[in-house]
Amino acid sequence: MSKVYYISSRAKDNKGLMYKFIKLIHHCNIDWLAENQTICIKTHFGEDGNTTFISPLYIRKVVDFLREKNTYPVIGDTNTLYSGRRQQGATHLQLAIEHGFVYSVVQAPLCILDGLKSNYRRSIDINGRHFREISLAGTMGELDGMIVTSHFKGHPAVGFGGAIKNLAMGLATRKQKQLMHADVKPQYREDKCISCRICQKVCPVNAISWENSVFEIDLDLCIGCAECITSCPTGALKILWNETPDNMSEKLAETALGAVNFLDKKLFYFNFLINITPHCDCFSISDNAIAEDIGILASIDPVAIDKASFDLVSRARKTQNSVIEGKEGDPFGNLFKDVDPLHQLVHSDRIGLGSLDYELEELEF
Repeated sequence: MSKVYYISSRAKDNKGLMYKFIKLIHHCNIDWLAENQTICIKTHFGEDGNTTFISPLYIRKVVDFLREKNTYPVIGDTNTLYSGRRQQGATHLQLAIEHGFVYSVVQAPLCILDGLKSNYRRSIDINGRHFREISLAGTMGELDGMIVTSHFKGHPAVGFGGAIKNLAMGLATRKQKQLMHADVKPQYREDKCISCRICQKVCPVNAISWENSVFEIDLDLCIGCAECITSCPTGALKILWNETPDNMSEKLAETALGAVNFLDKKLFYFNFLINITPHCDCFSISDNAIAEDIGILASIDPVAIDKASFDLVSRARKTQNSVIEGKEGDPFGNLFKDVDPLHQLVHSDRIGLGSLDYELEELEF
């Protein structure tokens, strides 16, 4: 059974959540930390138009703690598969700065973990139901550990996003993101093609040919690696967002396991149960919270912290003027009728990522 620590967002004796978060960080025994290590604080810089990502003011407190331990903190995220300012490193960093992740606030450098153009990668073998190899952001090979800070909220594809999703989508390459999201046999859009033939060059099985300047793909040879889709500069090879929720949940869990194993389990997790929005911070809007603010959780176990977060949100009072106003119980099941939000946790427990059994300890500071 895994221990999960919990601090309430409710202020008491003039001590608010920021004060209690600082105390929580110092209370947790992160025994793998050592001097002169490079430690990444994994967070989400927020999509353009989104306002409910974790505040850089909280991230600064983690930076301060790591500096006290004489380590070298960096703050990181990976580029997105979908189009937008977070799709490539230069504009991703620009957006992070606009969202307040400036050095004067966070006191640590920012890092796009998969490289400015998303072609910096490492891989690790696993024995999963869906994957035998996981493609991860290349910078992970230069890290000594990671503090994973996750905003707990809804997600239309897997029910909710917490530590597991932050590990998987947040640390995967664009190739791995595509493999998690979809059937990756590409569809060709001639109107967007500029005949650069990059797709042909990157195909590892020579499934793409250009006979008489006409694009052709042999779908019998195609292995669905998504290299052509993620390398196409114009989007002429169409992404198919068509994976089933259960399969995507399992792929998410297996990718997260690859990331954890790659870092030799030298990770620690904080889940923020505030501004619990119905959709991911990858959305360009922030809708009203679906449940009242709860607080912040901490654990060495990504499955336990997500299960505790799910249980607390399910029991919390649902907010007025939200998309699930008046509905009780599991808010994510109410939001996304065709998605089993617990499936990612069940598969994560099955493959050894963590434990569904947890002991919740509320701390009073």
